[in-house]
Amino acid sequence: MPPQLLKMPTSPEKKMKIGYIVPSCSVSGGMAVICQHANRLRKRGHEVVFLSTVEIRPMDWFPGQHVSIHDAATWEGDLDIVVATGWSTAFWLPRITARVKCYFVQSDETRFHPDDSRWQHLTTLTYYFGVHYLTEARWIREWLKKSFGHDAALVPNGLDPEIFGPAVPLEAKGTKPRILLEGAIGLPYKGMREAFEAVQDIDAEVWCVSSYGAPEPHWHCDRFFEHVPMQEMRNIYSSCDILLKLSRVEGFFGPPMEMMACGGATVVGRVTGYDEYIVDGQNALVVDALDIDAARDAVQRLIDDHTLRNNLISAGAQTAREWDWESSIDTLETFYAKLAADPQCWYDSSPRPKYDRSIAFAYDMMSRSILPEDIVPVTASSPQEAFPPHVQRLAVYMANSSAFRRFADFARAGYHVYKKVRGKAGGLKRRLKRLL
Repeated sequence: MPPQLLKMPTSPEKKMKIGYIVPSCSVSGGMAVICQHANRLRKRGHEVVFLSTVEIRPMDWFPGQHVSIHDAATWEGDLDIVVATGWSTAFWLPRITARVKCYFVQSDETRFHPDDSRWQHLTTLTYYFGVHYLTEARWIREWLKKSFGHDAALVPNGLDPEIFGPAVPLEAKGTKPRILLEGAIGLPYKGMREAFEAVQDIDAEVWCVSSYGAPEPHWHCDRFFEHVPMQEMRNIYSSCDILLKLSRVEGFFGPPMEMMACGGATVVGRVTGYDEYIVDGQNALVVDALDIDAARDAVQRLIDDHTLRNNLISAGAQTAREWDWESSIDTLETFYAKLAADPQCWYDSSPRPKYDRSIAFAYDMMSRSILPEDIVPVTASSPQEAFPPHVQRLAVYMANSSAFRRFADFARAGYHVYKKVRGKAGGLKRRLKRLL
């Protein structure tokens, strides 16, 4: 059952200007949740914009997407509330002017990076921002409290019946059961390699949906879909009997609920967020995400045991009906309205903005491979003033260019050699002076 939400009798009378800083315009589960927030708030009369940190592209993959998209680097509009939506967007919070600043945390994103890597450390820094926090899952709220002391507001995800529900299959089901594997193949923590290994020898059709990466040639895959618009996913779900999902990193874990809404059975890995709505043996089967034999056995069990599969399908459909978006948006709207109504926001009357600019400054330096000893002092009060938008864009490009990173590493090493040689030369010169 979904958690109990704070229910307000009426919507706030004052309409708000709200900006969501987004890391992508491409199809993804996280962006779909953000689109639900933004578009539903817009329908309630609020002025909502997306501030994109990447190249702006149409987001027509999300049904009913009417929120305008702007370039975050050049945005100068007036906002009541600005919301970061992921670790890379959090560093934009000090740059965007708004009366209230929030961070919508959809997962522990430190797990997206290799242990002890630069990017993992930078991601960790974002959870020290002194802003208002909100999240979609109970486990994330508990983690933010235990690890960083934040009292995050809980705004659970919902299930949109206009997007997900039984639909006409893309292809009529045959005599063999049809298994669906869904997830970004190019992201190892999504567990797609393990899922393909689990179904390799099962006598069934295998369909795959991936937003990033394609199946390897030797994997058992009868039909592959890439970058599927959200409104078409219901047809794919409705074409399949069983969804196998072995992710090792998740926030709320949406696809299993979507499959439930479309009339299928699910086998999932025991990952953070699964227990927000999944009960093992009641509405899905749960296995260890790295136990390939257990995953194979669970899928085969659903193929062989029609009674069990039908029971899971029935309970899953009921679960999907219990999670609606409008009650969650009531909570979200109330949360934002309460913050916007306080003209003396604690954030602005505290040292936090200064500290947050320091965190953003550290990111700016590290993302461009600049070491502390190489930083040249500047007179500007913030890195944003020191580096105009076109330079910041170049910095992002350079940070993501492997060729530039190699060049930067080479140049930096050369510079340190030069300093060392110059120091030795200076010492030799001084000794010669003393001798003469």
